[in-house]
Amino acid sequence: MKRMTVLAGMAILGAFLSWTSTMAQETDTKVIPAAKKTRELLKTKISVDFDDTILKDAVQELKDQVKGLVIRIDSKGGVSQNGKLTFKASDKPVSEVLEGMFAKNGLGYVIINNAKDAYPGAIMIKQGKERGTLINSR
Repeated sequence: MKRMTVLAGMAILGAFLSWTSTMAQETDTKVIPAAKKTRELLKTKISVDFDDTILKDAVQELKDQVKGLVIRIDSKGGVSQNGKLTFKASDKPVSEVLEGMFAKNGLGYVIINNAKDAYPGAIMIKQGKERGTLINSR
């Protein structure tokens, strides 16, 4: 019984150390002004109704609704601009809309946190499950 308690305690400690390491990485990262602006724009509430809509058209709709939002599609990384998606939301933050759009399609998005990048602060739609992670390079 003591062995199980020790193992459970070690598992909890491991999870805590992993969490604090992740938090330290996020807080240690200097967030550039363009990425800060994008994070604020992700809170903007919008409404969308995509029914078998191709990704590049859905992206354009988001950019039309949220002025200043820069979104890129990682086509070199395997994301098809012509991939279709269906999603509907009313008065939801952009971050939730992106989550809903991508959840079924194996897509995610990151925010470019590099002032020297051609698109600093841009959202990059890519393969995977990342949601709003800051990255320093593509």
